[in-house]
Formats: sequence, C-alpha cells, structure tokens
Amino acid sequence: MRMRRKTLAISITDGVVTVKAPRTTSVEYIEDFVGRKSDWIQKKLAEHSRKTAYLRSVLDYASVLYRGEQHVISDTSEFKRIKCENGILYLPQKYAEKDGGKAAVCAWYKRTAAKELEARLNEISAATSLAYKTFRLTNARTKWGSCDGDCNIRLNWRLVMLPPYLIDYVIVHELAHTKHHDHSAEFWRTVGSFYSEYKAARNALKTYSVLTSLYR
Repeated sequence: MRMRRKTLAISITDGVVTVKAPRTTSVEYIEDFVGRKSDWIQKKLAEHSRKTAYLRSVLDYASVLYRGEQHVISDTSEFKRIKCENGILYLPQKYAEKDGGKAAVCAWYKRTAAKELEARLNEISAATSLAYKTFRLTNARTKWGSCDGDCNIRLNWRLVMLPPYLIDYVIVHELAHTKHHDHSAEFWRTVGSFYSEYKAARNALKTYSVLTSLYR
C-alpha cells in the first residue's frame, strides 16, 4: 500500500499482512524490507493461527461463544425465538433461512448484552463506589470498552462472548477511568485495588481480539 508517509511499516490484522510504503519507494526496497522482517511476520501469523484455532467454529459462524463457552448453532422448528442452553444455540428455521441466521444471532447477542452488561456494570459500580454517568453498547472494532471525560461508559456488545472474569476486568478498567482519565500509575493502582489479577486478565483478553470482527 503506497501512501503519503516517510517510512515503511508492516501491520498484521486478522492474519492479513499489510505493508505501508512511501509513494516513491521502489518495489525492490520494499521486498528487501519485508524479507528482513520475515521472521517477525511468521511469528505473528503463527500467533494468529494459534489464537484462531480454538475459535475457528465461532469465526466460521458454526457456533457462538457466550460467556466463554461455545454453543453449536442448530436450526430448529421447535422454537420461535433463539434459545441457548446445554451447549446448543437453537436457531428458529425462519431465521436460518435468512443469511444463515447471522442477523438474528447478532440481534440476540445485543439484547443479551444490553441486559447483562448493564446489570454487571451496576453491581461492580456499587461494590467499588466508582460511579458512572450513562451506559450504552458500542460496535467498536478495536476496543472492548471506553469511558469519556464525563464518565459515560461504553461497552462493546461482544463482551458477552467472553468469560465472566474478563467481562469484570473490562468493567473495572472502565470504571477506574471515572477517577483517572489516563493510564497513569495511579489508574493502574485503582484497577489493582479492585481486580488484583488485572495483568493476567489483560493478557488473556488479547486471545479474544479476533472476535471484534464478527457480525459486521
């Protein structure tokens, strides 16, 4: 990708390698640059493969991930509404016939997230005495949550896909921003005072970063 910039750069997103180069850079120089970065590229692609292997059926829309557990999608004529239980997400036939049911599953996720994430946010807010102003869901591509300067909290609806302990970490993280609107040492001390294993949770969260590309 040639663009108005001064240096070469390589980025890898969802397993796709992108090279950004100044418009005047020769093809030979770009190829040499990529060659010198080949070990790093292979390492990152291998990490992506390991990360997506566990989630492959979810990424292929053959199953859903809900609170860290996978549920196989099964078309059914028995139910009129989506039902998730015992490792199965029952998808009414009327939805399955339309785009494979993706729109219906996405709507189910959002309904579930609106109820469950707000309830958990209120519980943790009360337990920590970290008050927020308003809450709503977002469809962000790279963020699990955010908190603006007025203490309005936004949570990515895909959070309901994650294990409960990671949902709690993201909520504590955003509530801590109601006191510290940065990532200073004081901010992390606040996070740590309510969530002592935040470093492990922060690393574990990276495993699920590929999920933000789903249902778009």
